[in-house]
Amino acid sequence: MLNTFIVGGGRAGLGLHWPVLRKLRARPDETGLWSPDPPVVWDVQDIREQALTEGLVPAESLAHAAKLADPATTVVHLCTPPADRFSTLQELADLGYTRIVVEKPMAVDLAGLEAIDMLARVRGLRLRVVSPWLASSLTRELAELTRYGTLGELRSMAFTQFKPRWTRTLRSNNHTTAFDVELPHSLGAALRIAGDARITDAALTDMRIGDTVIPDMGGARLTLQHHNGVTTEIASDLTSPIRERRVGLRFDTGDVVGHYPISDVDHHASLTVHDDTGGGAATPRILFDDALTSYVDHAYREYRAADAKAAGVDGVSGGPDGSGGPGSGDGLEDMDDYAIARRVVQLLQEARLLAAAQDAREDAATPVRPPLTGVSPALRGGADHEG
Repeated sequence: MLNTFIVGGGRAGLGLHWPVLRKLRARPDETGLWSPDPPVVWDVQDIREQALTEGLVPAESLAHAAKLADPATTVVHLCTPPADRFSTLQELADLGYTRIVVEKPMAVDLAGLEAIDMLARVRGLRLRVVSPWLASSLTRELAELTRYGTLGELRSMAFTQFKPRWTRTLRSNNHTTAFDVELPHSLGAALRIAGDARITDAALTDMRIGDTVIPDMGGARLTLQHHNGVTTEIASDLTSPIRERRVGLRFDTGDVVGHYPISDVDHHASLTVHDDTGGGAATPRILFDDALTSYVDHAYREYRAADAKAAGVDGVSGGPDGSGGPGSGDGLEDMDDYAIARRVVQLLQEARLLAAAQDAREDAATPVRPPLTGVSPALRGGADHEG
């Protein structure tokens, strides 16, 4: 049985991970996956009252948490900003924790990535990086359309990720560029669908509101050339008045348009297939797509199966009917989220360098966009972590 320890009580920890965990723990548990002990949470800020209200046990420190949640039987959800990730991972390793689910992005640069890689190898950490779009029903459908060649060869992909992020950006400096907010999702999905790639173009825009300018946090654009010849365009606008997570794929004999769920409020995606050979007929479908829940459930079952294998126990399945575990044929068994997360960090680092180089070449006299309306002082102060 596995217990839970959430490190970081902000938007990601208590706003996203805990509701998913609470939902999973409330399900019938015929296989004994979940420990009856209450989950533990710790944050650098005082969240004791909120933790108790949520049914969690608040820890006073990481060391105190290790007394409340046994490292030998606990999965850690590391939901702190990526800049502090290595030191926190090191302290968790010192306390004996090895099963750790890390919030994206895994690291902010290659040096941080290499340090985490080395720590994981030396200390035997079993890291997973939160990658809900890899567990998404929509991503799985797109990958299968590509794999089986239903519409011929894949030629290009385009992702658009629009959402207004004014308040969170003004309150927090956890992210330094717009590349780090939405693009880890779409870039990971692109690598999953079309394979490895290189960056051919990248750009960033500033967020401007009144006299306030937040450099490189207004939006991001990325162009990829996959090794198999497919091109991918990714555009993210964090100043958009609308929310949209759209993907389009162009094949030899048709195209596909999909929409990922825009938030944790609704867990449905849409998929429309246009087959040119059938006169361009469109076939729309609605998919249940609670991707983060699927991802977390799969991660825990993989941890439990690996524990059983190490202990020499046979016949441990992912679910009561053998479903949902590693190799169960649920479309997730080929998901290597750690390897993809590593590649995402590498590519985004290249994108930052390319965008900075292009900015340096621009004429300093380029007109600046006119400022928007003023910003309320109430939007300033405070911080949390979530893209």
